[in-house]
Amino acid sequence: MSTEHSGLAIPQFGTKGRIWLLALGVLVAAGFVAWLYQLSQGLVATGMDNVFSWALYIMLFVFFVGLSAGGLIISSVPKFFHSKRYDSLAQLGVLLSFACIVVAGLMIIPDLGRPSQITGFITSPDFRSPMVWDFGIVVVYGLFSAGYLWLLTRRDLAQMGSPLAFGVTDTEDGRKADRKKAFWAAAVAIPLAIMLHSVTGWIFGLQVGRGDWFSPLVAPMFIMKALVSGLGLLLVTAVLVDKFTRYELPQKLVPDLGKILGVFIAVHIVYLVAAERLPHAWASNFEFWAITSSFLVGDSTYFWIWTVVGGAIPLALLIVPSIRQQVWAVVTASVLAIVGILFEGIYLVFTGYTDLNITAAPGVTTGRGYTGLGADVWTTIGVYTPTAVELLISVGIIALGALIVTVGLRFIPMQPGNGVEFHERETPVTDTAVADGGSERLDDERGEP
Repeated sequence: MSTEHSGLAIPQFGTKGRIWLLALGVLVAAGFVAWLYQLSQGLVATGMDNVFSWALYIMLFVFFVGLSAGGLIISSVPKFFHSKRYDSLAQLGVLLSFACIVVAGLMIIPDLGRPSQITGFITSPDFRSPMVWDFGIVVVYGLFSAGYLWLLTRRDLAQMGSPLAFGVTDTEDGRKADRKKAFWAAAVAIPLAIMLHSVTGWIFGLQVGRGDWFSPLVAPMFIMKALVSGLGLLLVTAVLVDKFTRYELPQKLVPDLGKILGVFIAVHIVYLVAAERLPHAWASNFEFWAITSSFLVGDSTYFWIWTVVGGAIPLALLIVPSIRQQVWAVVTASVLAIVGILFEGIYLVFTGYTDLNITAAPGVTTGRGYTGLGADVWTTIGVYTPTAVELLISVGIIALGALIVTVGLRFIPMQPGNGVEFHERETPVTDTAVADGGSERLDDERGEP
């Protein structure tokens, strides 16, 4: 370890880092101001009404819960099976998982309208509601993620002399003990992450009145979405952090993880989507072509973005070994996969309210006041467009998550024995080199397969 990382002398952000922090701070502040405006005006400042009671906030809640759960699973599985091959990604994956669950949890607050309503989950919970279980597991999961990250990094924090070590000392016996504790933490993290997103899926899957949601496959599909998006985010972030900091991503891991991502996408898009949509197509149409066209064509642009842009194209990039060896191909596939999962959430939430349970006139009241000039407070088809207030609040919360990751990269070592500096490295990247002046370690020295 280089001397600049000893003691409390943590390097400062460079010019690019300060600009990035400033941009994130501005977005967070803008989101906070927009939230104060929504508090003063009520939920009428949003595009939601009695028809669309869930919209952008809940869609992003589901999306970031998936990112968090997937990231934690991907980071924990190697720990559980005592594999050191992906050690360089473990801390980064847990940091991303923690930031994403913070974003997801904060998305609930503006959706409730009044923050005081959140006390109802604590003071008078109705355990028959999956919403209560989801709230509880989000809180437990967030606290666990923070503790898990500290467990993985506390010896390195102690080595750096960081106060975040909270009195822990760096000893060889302590590191051996922490490796055993990391195994048990991973044994808890994997089912906890699965439970987190399964409960979120059951919130949708138990809605009997919503034909697009009522399905026993919603929870398994949510888990596969989490694996696809979580691994995609981890890959993209690792490549970016490798480029702009002294964190070093072993390049040989990129095609290997791309192969795993391809398998996840194939299971999700090819198998689970078919298993979910084919029964609906069969139940609605009893002729071969009608069933086939209903199954293949889909019913919205969101469907095509989800399955083709976020599924078929990434799969095509990852299925060819020679293409998969290229970092740009894996990163492109990861970005497209994340975009696809995002639009699957849009498809799930935004189209889920389009078809109302009451189709006869006058329909369902939107809950908005009558303004005259031909305005109609009744509707038989759901229509929703997010307002600028919703967009600003959402972007502000997401920027806060990015800020957590950025600050975490500064003060928390992402690789054993090393911190991360936010300036260009002076030496070329190698697969075995470690960041910030660390000594080079060969794969067989680390016990990697």
